[in-house]
Amino acid sequence: MKQQPDIDVVIRYLEEPGNEEHKRSLDEWLQLDAANLDIFLETKALWQGDVLPAAASYNISQQWQLLDVQLTAANVAPVTITAQPQPAPAAPAEEKGRIKPIITRYWWAAAAAAAVVVIAVTLFRQPSYIAQQTAQNTDSLLLPDGTRLYLNAHTSVKYPRRFQGSNREVFVQQGEVFVDVKHMPEKPFSVHLKNVDVEVLGTSFDVKETKQGVKVFVQTGKVKAVYKNGKKSVILTPGEEAEMLLAGTTISTRLHQNNNPIAWKTGHLTFVDAPLSEVAEVLGDYYKVDIVLKGEGLADKKLLATFHKESLSEVLDILSKTLQVKAIQKDSLVEIY
Repeated sequence: MKQQPDIDVVIRYLEEPGNEEHKRSLDEWLQLDAANLDIFLETKALWQGDVLPAAASYNISQQWQLLDVQLTAANVAPVTITAQPQPAPAAPAEEKGRIKPIITRYWWAAAAAAAVVVIAVTLFRQPSYIAQQTAQNTDSLLLPDGTRLYLNAHTSVKYPRRFQGSNREVFVQQGEVFVDVKHMPEKPFSVHLKNVDVEVLGTSFDVKETKQGVKVFVQTGKVKAVYKNGKKSVILTPGEEAEMLLAGTTISTRLHQNNNPIAWKTGHLTFVDAPLSEVAEVLGDYYKVDIVLKGEGLADKKLLATFHKESLSEVLDILSKTLQVKAIQKDSLVEIY
């Protein structure tokens, strides 16, 4: 059977609720999508002049059974419109034949108005942007163009339902995101943060909002990080990380021999003759603790080690035995002597 337009199915039923064919068509349409019942109930309310119901999740079978019982109890009485025009004086006998066409046109006008409002409400409930947020967990999502985002804990992003025009744009509102961009030279990809924009063609990189500013680390490809005020920018290649402070236009860069900046995603931590001061910074960021070095000469001790998803206590134990130090953890504070 040829599928009828959504609103057409609803309007035909509301015009003739006693028509078995219209009732059957409506029932089939309701079973197609849970959202269809919302559209039906809103259209019916508008048709009757009621206030629009609030959006909710419905059990279609249960709602249809209730509707069926109501229709049966009412002996499938036709639905009436609450707001009626003022009654006109009785028409002469020879003009009575005109009344039915006038009423029919009025009903179709009301149906058209209801359809327009329902369509507007439906579109309004489908915003052009989608927001995604993580709590204590990490997560990943696939964008419409094939780009994949990996979200660290406590991260919030916003992206369009579909990329239109010549650009692809994603907004990082807080937290840290690793971006594996789908290569599309004709359609540049941009990540927007509070005061920094990152522009790429096809690459994988990490962006992180901190209290001081923004950090950008490139794993593959090349990216351009730009202050929104346009006063300063930097181009980064694989292994390079830039820190861009919120205040001013200061940009500092460093080269990493490993992928520790994205350890939150990979679970790998690698230290090759790394000073303990650097180790403490990386471990503190990865395990979300504060690590304090107490004692002269500790900062310059060098560590050669690789970790993969070990617990903090395991890492501290290895650290203590390797560097001959003592590590004590108290909640989120770690002191190394």
